[in-house]
Amino acid sequence: MMVVSAVLIAIAAWWISTGLVIMIVRRTGGHQLALALSSVTALGGLIAIWFSRDMVTPTGIYLGFFGALALWAWHEVTFLTGKIVGPRRMGLSASVEAGTRFRQAFLAIRDHELALFATGLLLVVAFAGSANPTGWLIYSLMWVMRLSTKLNVFFGAPNAVSEILPARLAYLTSYFRTDRTHSIFIVSIALITALMTGFVFFAAQSSGAEAIIWTLLASFSALALLEHLFLVLPVRDAALWWWAVGTKNNSGAVVPAHLKKKQEGKAAGLVKFAEVGS
Repeated sequence: MMVVSAVLIAIAAWWISTGLVIMIVRRTGGHQLALALSSVTALGGLIAIWFSRDMVTPTGIYLGFFGALALWAWHEVTFLTGKIVGPRRMGLSASVEAGTRFRQAFLAIRDHELALFATGLLLVVAFAGSANPTGWLIYSLMWVMRLSTKLNVFFGAPNAVSEILPARLAYLTSYFRTDRTHSIFIVSIALITALMTGFVFFAAQSSGAEAIIWTLLASFSALALLEHLFLVLPVRDAALWWWAVGTKNNSGAVVPAHLKKKQEGKAAGLVKFAEVGS
């Protein structure tokens, strides 16, 4: 029963936290309010991880888990509001070589990447030796899964955009390749599946609070696998968060011209790597 509860909590947390980030970015009266709300939440998350660092109990595990989600959500809000993105805020230059394309793509999201990495490094350094590693383990898993998603949308995935990208970030879609499925996708799926299988094995061999940790990691790996499949399947992933997307869009979502035909009338959208809990 404890394991089943952990799976359900992980799924609910992923679904609700992603939706809340979408709602905050799209429906708040201004970006300052969105940033303020997410910053307070992130501070609370960091405090939760700190106080739970030696709590090897179900309560401590969930405090670390939700603390990591709160920190991640802050990064997503700063990204989607355009506050922490990268120094290059324009689309891909025409007719560039592969190396140049990669450099331009990295510059477009560099500051966001460095912020994610710095937060992860801080968590590992501060809490790696603690009795309860849930916070930094969950954050690290999300970071690795997000990095995999970014590589896939860069190298090639036919459904690499969805419907909720703010207009201010629409230029990022020019760095995606939607004309093919790159071989890196198969490698990513295999590695994620292997990782998820390992977590399931450890969860089955554990009990109590330790089993909860492995179950949460296994559940988030399964959700990351699902999000990777969204990259190649003609599925409207935004439909999962209909209650957050709504009809009002303060940011003015747009359909980039080069993707309009490909998406067959869909509003172009949120980069997969900007979604919470990959």
